Amino acid sequence: MAKDPSKTEKATPRRREKAREEGQVAKSIDIAISSSLVVVFLLLLFYIPFAFRKLYAIFVHYFSDPLSNIPELNYQVVLEVAKELALLLFPVFLALLAVGFLANVAQVGFKITPKALMPKLEKIDPIAGLKRLFSLKVLFELFKNLLKLIVATSVSYFIVTYLLEDVFRFAATPVFTDGYVMMKYSLVLILGFALLSIPVAAVDFFFRRYEFEESIKMSKEEIKEEQKLYEGNPQIKSAIRKKMREMSLTRMMAEVARADVVITNPEHFAVALQYKRGQMHAPKVVAKGVDRIALRIKEEARAHNIPIEENPPLARALYQACDIGDYVPESLYQAIAKIFAKIYKKRGLQG
Repeated sequence: MAKDPSKTEKATPRRREKAREEGQVAKSIDIAISSSLVVVFLLLLFYIPFAFRKLYAIFVHYFSDPLSNIPELNYQVVLEVAKELALLLFPVFLALLAVGFLANVAQVGFKITPKALMPKLEKIDPIAGLKRLFSLKVLFELFKNLLKLIVATSVSYFIVTYLLEDVFRFAATPVFTDGYVMMKYSLVLILGFALLSIPVAAVDFFFRRYEFEESIKMSKEEIKEEQKLYEGNPQIKSAIRKKMREMSLTRMMAEVARADVVITNPEHFAVALQYKRGQMHAPKVVAKGVDRIALRIKEEARAHNIPIEENPPLARALYQACDIGDYVPESLYQAIAKIFAKIYKKRGLQG
């Protein structure tokens, strides 16, 4: 299927998450196959001596036991042999299951995606099927499978040819020796397949990743629509922020009416302080602002007969050191105390 030329942008995190929920991930089956071959080789390398001795013991036991030759007991003998073989093969199957699971988790992580199991109509659409038939993915799969077939056939041919040179010698050697030789060459065969599957798996993995990245690319319009959907319309967000600022300013102005003093720059800064003796350990900033907001703070203070003190250095220091709701720092206690003493004196109160 031809790629949409408008999809030129890398996928966003949300697009990637959506693709993952739908089961669309960059995963290579050949990674799991290659890993399984390597692990099976290593497992058999250390497990075969034990398994071989166990098989030999089973062979000797059932062929040397006269009861095994009784026809009525053949069914029981077959069941016992099958049980012994199942116990021997169980660790190998368990290792294969674990390696297959870990190889897939290592590539894409672990996440259950029910959407991936849902049937899709496009998968049974004959027209879509014909388009997929001539896609780059199908051509790559064809080339990869032909390469794997050629490699597997070549390796098998050379090993089997080498074995056939000594096939007549097997008739004069004990069964134990013949079995050992066959297992040794089976290991060589598995190792050959494992080593040759690694580069194939690597190429397949990088192709899958490239194909996945291309398939989830987005157009600039899709990115804009996603931002509107998840982050909201910029105009609406701007209006909300403006409304929140207005509400915050209204609340702050209401606090000015309860302030004890407003310290100004006199024009650029204004900081309103409140102090309740016996309830507060220090004066608290209830409002502050610069320029236009500072002017409104002073207007609100005048409307409620709140004292306004001009002290440019102190006003700047308070504005920079404190946020609304903060208590005045100790370094400014002395300067603040002088102002409150002056206010109390005017009111005829004791400082």
